[in-house]
Amino acid sequence: SGSVCFLPTFFQASFRNIFTYMASTSALLLSAVALVGAVLVAFWFAPSPSSPSVKVKTFRAIVIGATGATGREIVVKLAKMDSCTEIRALVRREVDVASSFPGIGEAASKLSLIVTDFDNLWSQREHFFDCDVAFSCVGTSRANPAVKADMEKDGDDAGFEKWLKKVDLGYSKAFAETAAKAGVKHLTRISARGADSKNMGSGFNLYHRYQGLADEAVLGLAEKFSHGVTCLRPGLLNRGEMARQHEAELYKKYTGLEVGLLAEASIKEWGNVLNAGMTYAKRVIELKDIVLLVGADPEKYGV
Repeated sequence: SGSVCFLPTFFQASFRNIFTYMASTSALLLSAVALVGAVLVAFWFAPSPSSPSVKVKTFRAIVIGATGATGREIVVKLAKMDSCTEIRALVRREVDVASSFPGIGEAASKLSLIVTDFDNLWSQREHFFDCDVAFSCVGTSRANPAVKADMEKDGDDAGFEKWLKKVDLGYSKAFAETAAKAGVKHLTRISARGADSKNMGSGFNLYHRYQGLADEAVLGLAEKFSHGVTCLRPGLLNRGEMARQHEAELYKKYTGLEVGLLAEASIKEWGNVLNAGMTYAKRVIELKDIVLLVGADPEKYGV
């Protein structure tokens, strides 16, 4: 009868030991799985060597004003990034890729040129879908033949303001609105130093006023982008071979910010925005901080 009472007690003790062992083993296994998972997540989102400030593995970009001095630099730099898989450039007419985007080389395979009616950007909304970042580099100039014609016909200020309202404000705002509705994560706009919507002066003050108005319109949409909006405000630009006549004269007295550096700053800001997540919805970067962003010497540019 003693052995009959002994066996259940023995098994109970054994089972308790087995369950205790299994519980401790399961805890260790769960810890190990969690550790491996954390390592894999860190590896997956780690910055790639070719793009040290961008966390995502790949992204697509859309650009307006792509054939301008700054826009084409942005396109070429994006095309040469391993993490950028496609660039969609909105253009008014067909252009030769090799001459319009010097140095793009074989990376041109990433570039899609989309002939667009800028007066009806919403009709091109399908090209915005699946894009992660939008770069707005569109703008007008008094050197443009159409602008010159209206300045001669309507007067300098009225003719210039007509195009500033249509292009710098209208196209910038429509591009940002379409990008926001299409789910683009972030938009960077190339603005100008001295942008001020309250500047009611004449002459070139009109340019500063409309840059300010465009900035306000675009920044006002920041919350519609998951990663917000950035406006960069450089001063005098060194456009290299695309320099305008009056700028060439200014270069004799002042140092203009190279458009290649401005393009680099724009792309770096996109990477910084991703790293920051949603810590800010809108940001304005003035000339000094643009220069610092690319590691250049502010004194060289007088800031």
